[in-house]
Amino acid sequence: MKRKLLFYYYVTRSALSRFLRRRLVERTEAFVADAYEEAYEKTTNDVFFKTERAWYFGNEIVQPRIGYKKDLLNIFSEKIRSFEVHSVLELGCGRGLNLLALALLCPSLEKIVGIELSEKGVERAKANIANPPLVALTFITGIEKKEILRKLAMSKIEIVQGSARDLPFADRSFETVFSNSVIEQFPVDSSIVFKEAARVSSKIGIFSEPFLEAQRGNIFKILYLGNIDYFKASYKMVRNYGWDILEFKIPPFQKYEFNTGFLTCIKKEGWDSLSQ
Repeated sequence: MKRKLLFYYYVTRSALSRFLRRRLVERTEAFVADAYEEAYEKTTNDVFFKTERAWYFGNEIVQPRIGYKKDLLNIFSEKIRSFEVHSVLELGCGRGLNLLALALLCPSLEKIVGIELSEKGVERAKANIANPPLVALTFITGIEKKEILRKLAMSKIEIVQGSARDLPFADRSFETVFSNSVIEQFPVDSSIVFKEAARVSSKIGIFSEPFLEAQRGNIFKILYLGNIDYFKASYKMVRNYGWDILEFKIPPFQKYEFNTGFLTCIKKEGWDSLSQ
């Protein structure tokens, strides 16, 4: 009980501190782009192994950030394999690690594309595709380095600079569209992003985001998301934007300050650019 009270105090204090530092700056797309340009400029792939606090089945743990990513990528890859799809688009692909891992874990994928808002992020992703981060990929996939290089040599991963609010792809360009903590950056325009994802998908949408239900009614986590101006709406909203809900679950591995929920959707029949 004492630990939980300390946690609530930490979250509230951290949220208030960030709120005051933010000076009521709205999380606009320009704001997000600038923030990530700076982040990618200042950090390297070493950020994957940065140690941080997290939760696992409700227990506080300390481990490298890549542990959380491994857990989520295992869920993503299982979902993609279960649908036997051949093409995938990642919204906000960052350094490209997710796409590299999925290329290794999902043999059926033939078309692998990522869109990234920041110019520096695109540079980092292309650099990682040309020279894969083998230590990180071995940790995530369990595949030996030589086999990683062999498999990736047969894969084609494309990185495009652009906005998730206005995807530069034709309707139904990909069987699957997914995001991992990206729509959280669109507290106002999340509906636009979900609609765009439905437009360019022909089958499946998979979204790991801080949905309201994932917070399990914890007012401190909801307050934290509000104070940093993150998306925190109900996952049920996607029904209005081209998706039928197949499954929603809350993974056991969670970030320290707030939770993410894992949403799997099927595209509504007849939903395309004309139906919007």
